[in-house]
Parts: sequence; C-alpha cells; structure tokens
Amino acid sequence: MGSACPVKKVLIVEDDDSHAELIRRGFSECTDQYELTVAGSLQEALVHVRTRDYDIVLTDYLLPDGKGGDLVTLSADIAPVVVMTSHGNEQVAVEAMKSGAIDYVVKMPEVFDAMPRIVERALREWDHILEHRRAEEALRVQSNRLEHEVAEREMAQEALQEQALLLKKEIAERKLAQETLRLSEEKFHKAFDSAPLIMVITDMDDGVFIDVNRKFVDLSGYSRDEVLGKTSTSLGWIDAADRAALLDKLNQEGIVTGYVVTLHAKDGRVLKGEYYCERIVVDGSERLLAIALDITERVKLEEQLRHSQKLEAVGILAGGVAHDFNNILTVIGGYCELLKLDIDEGSPVRDKVLQISAAADRAANLTRSLLAFSRKGEVKAAPANLNEIVKGVEKFLQRIIGEDITLTTSLAEEPLWAVVDTGQIEQVLMNLGANARDAMPKGGRLMVQTEYHEIDEAFVHAHGFGEPGHYALLTISDTGEGMDETTRKKIFDPFFTTKVVGKGTGLGLAIVYGIITQHRGFVNVYSEPGIGSTFRIYLPAIGTEKREKKGPPAPEPVMQGTETILVAEDDLHVLDLVSSILQQFGYTIIHAANGLEAVQKFKENPQIGLVLMDIIMPVMNGKEAAEHIRGMSPDAKILFTSGYTADIIRSRSDLDEGAELVMKPVKPAVLLTKVRDMLDRP
Repeated sequence: MGSACPVKKVLIVEDDDSHAELIRRGFSECTDQYELTVAGSLQEALVHVRTRDYDIVLTDYLLPDGKGGDLVTLSADIAPVVVMTSHGNEQVAVEAMKSGAIDYVVKMPEVFDAMPRIVERALREWDHILEHRRAEEALRVQSNRLEHEVAEREMAQEALQEQALLLKKEIAERKLAQETLRLSEEKFHKAFDSAPLIMVITDMDDGVFIDVNRKFVDLSGYSRDEVLGKTSTSLGWIDAADRAALLDKLNQEGIVTGYVVTLHAKDGRVLKGEYYCERIVVDGSERLLAIALDITERVKLEEQLRHSQKLEAVGILAGGVAHDFNNILTVIGGYCELLKLDIDEGSPVRDKVLQISAAADRAANLTRSLLAFSRKGEVKAAPANLNEIVKGVEKFLQRIIGEDITLTTSLAEEPLWAVVDTGQIEQVLMNLGANARDAMPKGGRLMVQTEYHEIDEAFVHAHGFGEPGHYALLTISDTGEGMDETTRKKIFDPFFTTKVVGKGTGLGLAIVYGIITQHRGFVNVYSEPGIGSTFRIYLPAIGTEKREKKGPPAPEPVMQGTETILVAEDDLHVLDLVSSILQQFGYTIIHAANGLEAVQKFKENPQIGLVLMDIIMPVMNGKEAAEHIRGMSPDAKILFTSGYTADIIRSRSDLDEGAELVMKPVKPAVLLTKVRDMLDRP
C-alpha cells in the first residue's frame, strides 16, 4: 500500500457562524484529509497565516474589519485564496480576481457540499501558477545571461575602439622615421589581418575598398582580389541606404558605435553586423576604418526568445479561455438536449434548437483547438478519411465564405487515411476559409484539394522542410489579395493580423499551425500580392501499404541530359536550387530574372532546348514571355512552374489549356523526369 496523502491545512475566514458550520459540514466526509481552522475577522486571519503555514485560505468577501480581497493582498504568495460571497455579481467577481484570488464562489448549499472539490481545483490551479512562475524565473535567468554576454561584448568593443585609436596613432607616427614607419605598418597589418572581427579600410568619398582582413573574406565569401578597387554597394555587401546612414552618423558624431546594418554575403546569406567606424589618415589621405561584429546568431537567439515568450503568453490565455468557455458550452448543450425531448419532431422550433446544438458542438471543437494550441488539451486522434472530412465540412464552409465566393473541391480518387482529430481538422478548414473570405472582399474562388503525396530525402534536402514519408496533402487555395514575403513570414505568429482593429484577433492561423504541429504535420504557404494564397498541409498518412504494392515496379526513368535549358525565376533561392539540380544531371543552364530577360536570352541563344519559367514574374509575366518566345519560335518547348494550383492559374487566364505545368515545391525526381520527357518529344 502507498503512503497516505498529507493532511491539507485549510484556514476558513468567516464571521457568520452558520456559514462557517456549513463549510465545515462540506468537509465532513473527508475529515481525515483536511485540517480546518476558523477565523472570524481579517486581523485574526492575518495572525494565523503569519504564525502557521496553510495550504489554502477560504475567506468571506465582506468581513467585519475589511474585505477578503485585503487578505489576498496582505498574504500574497503565502497560500492560494478562494473568495466567497453571499450575493455574487460580476463586479464583485472582477474585484476578487483582480486582488489575486485563485477562485471566486457564491455561497449556496451545493457550493458548501462541493467545498473539497473547490479546494482541490484551486490547489491544482495554484500548482499551475507556481509552475508558470518557475518558468518565468528561468526565462529571467536566461535574459540576464544574455545581458551579461552583451555586456562582455561591449567591453570587447571598447577594447577594439582603443585598438583603433592606437592604430591611428601609430599611422601618424610613421612620418617620424622610415624605420618607425615600417615597424608600425607591420604591426598594424598583423593586428588588422588577424583581428577576430571584420575590419575594412575604404575611401571616404565613394567607399572603394582599400584593404580587408581575413575575417571579412571568411564571412563575406569574397576574395581580396574580388573586392579591392570596388565599392561595398556595387558588390552588394551593404545597401546604399545603410552606408549613407553610417556616413551621416559619422559626420554628426565623429565616430559610429554599435550601428546595426544588414550585410549580404556572396552566396546569398544575409548577416547582421554591428558597425564601429572612424576616420583615419593613411599616407596623408583620409580613410574610413570600419570594424563590424557579426551578431547574426545573437539576433536569432533574441528573436527566438521573444517568440517563445509570445507563444507562452498566448498558450496561457488560450488555455484559460477554453476551460471557462467549455463550462458555458456544457450548459448550452445540456439545455438543447432537454429542449429536444420537449419539442415534437415536426415543430419548426426543433430545427432552431438543432442549429443551436450544432453551433455549440462547433464551438466545443474550437475550444479543443485552443487547448491543443496551448498544450493543455488532448488531441482526440483516430483514423479518418480526409476526403470524408472535407465533404462533411463543405456545406458549412460555403456559409462561412458567402455567396460571392465560389467553392470547389477536388478529392483524391482513393480514400486518404490519416490519424487525426476530425473536429480539429474541420477547425483548420474553417479558419483557412474565414481567412480566404477576408482576403476576397469582392468575391473570388476558394479551392480545396486532397491528394496522396510522398516525400523523400531529396525533397527535404532541396526545399529545407518536412520529413521523408507518406502524407495526406490538403491544399487550400484562394484568388484573394495575397501577401508579400514579410507578411508571409509572420502569419503564424500569435496576435499578428493585417486586419483593422476589431476585425480579427490574429489567432486563426496560429491555431492552424498549432493543430497541424500537434498532428506531427507541417504547413507550406505560397503567396504573392494580387495573386492569391495557397496553403499546403501535410499530414502523416496511414494505410499506404496497398498503394505501394500496386503493380510491378516502374522502370527507372532517364534523367540525364546535355541540352541547354533557360531557367526564368525571380526568386534567387528557387533559381539556385533548380539550376543546381539540372546542372548536377548534365544540363547547361542560362539564367533569367524576369520574363523580359527570358525573351532576350532566348533570342541570343538559339541552342536553348527548353524554357523552364515561373508564371508570376516582375517586368513581364510568364504567359506574356511565352507568347513572345513562340512568336520567334512556334515550336519552342516551355515548361511553366508555379506555387499556385492549376485551377487558380487558369481562373486568372495565366495559363492556356494544354500548357505544361509543374507545381512548387517540386520533387527533384519529378522535375528531372518532366524535363527529360519534354526534351524527348518530337
């Protein structure tokens, strides 16, 4: 047998003897678990809590010498306090909870009988509060550690400033003697080149590089020969606006300290640099000595800390709201069930009651989603056919988006099974449908598609997300306003919204992200302003054995080639990815950053065998570029790419019937097979 639970010490603060007796009776069936002490006034209660430890305090709201809320304030952090009142109202409840009470109850017979449950519930909540405080303390310790690291770096920066002043003095002293000059130059060059920070010397007028150290070469990816004689802005190392701001600050203050700028490495990496600049004299000419500290990782850590704090805050809020709302829904649902029993089957009122009951069920699904997002609720997962979930929610989804938006669904031919909480996946569809509706104020199209999708190691390596395996893919696309890249990166942040005040909470997409993460899935979003948005949700699929065993294995397709391919893509990361895949398999690649440049490159290179082109591009889009190319060569082979579904592209007349299209993100094997297939056509 296990050891007995410790007796919980309860202090009851009640000036009404009859009420005190009723409270005592509430504990009569478990007297061996609770030790009760009664105080008749605020002062007597304070004497008790200061001389003895109590697990919990139950206090009347109004006492002869004060209020129960005063006891909460005076005994803060000693024990949780539950406030009781005979005449409860909203204002009293708000005052009690604001004072720091753990709970608030109205003194009624059923409440007196439920005192042990009220106490246990309050003690559990108190444990949650203590756990949260410990988490906050851990975050505070981490923050202090970061501040300590920043302080140490500031000390290092001061040392670097002193070093720069020393170097300046040494340069000035070179005029005294040639030997002194030689020694000073040698010392300066050694310190300059071996410094652990980026150090560069540039011309004051136009910013031409005169010298750079090894750290600059390591971080930027440029060699000395590539940068000497060129400007930082022409290389793309620093933006012209940032350099202009640095010079303005230098002219105003004489020295620049701790100015953060964005730096661009040769291979496309984006770094954050903390700059320190000062004028120096070299060979009688005024130069600019710039020292930069690479703070990229520090910025990422600070952003992660802010994000984790934000998620923790919304988790606490969501969990609290969901738990309280579930109580309300229990009452609504219960009375609906009672009304169903009292109303005849043919009564028109019965249909209204059924609608209320259905709405309560959907609200319950929402609270489960909130609890899942806050990690306080269970995911009630079971095998489900994704096609059936979409069919079941289709009618309600049409009501959400309104009559001016056309809803179309395209479901996989075979059942698409995954282990999911059906209610939560329905909530995902509702949230994305509502989001699409707000993005299409003048109407449009909403498309929902299901399909089987297999992700391999090559896909993960090429696109940088996901895990290899079998997935049920749910795609939701709209023809709405779309998003720029900055907005797209923030859409899953809690409380982030582009809507006006009062039109959105910023929790809809955060809940979508939380639900899909709880299901061990992931979300990919593709969007551009004025085009629309496509959300691809990958959920681990089950029952794939039969699918894999169908028919004999297909012969390995030929992917190698030697032809020349024109790749037109305005996203540099996608351009580099596609080019590297094709080059790895023997193809020669010609790049174009937009449709106009693609037309020009095609005209200049008659050996081009295939044009691989994004549909949505600046200056000239893919369709227009294709028309110009076919004007020069009617038989030109053109393969389009897009992150949007074919339905969206064709609905905008951006793609002709019969045009060849591959969807982003595309598997390398699929891309190579499609390219080879088109090149081999007569």
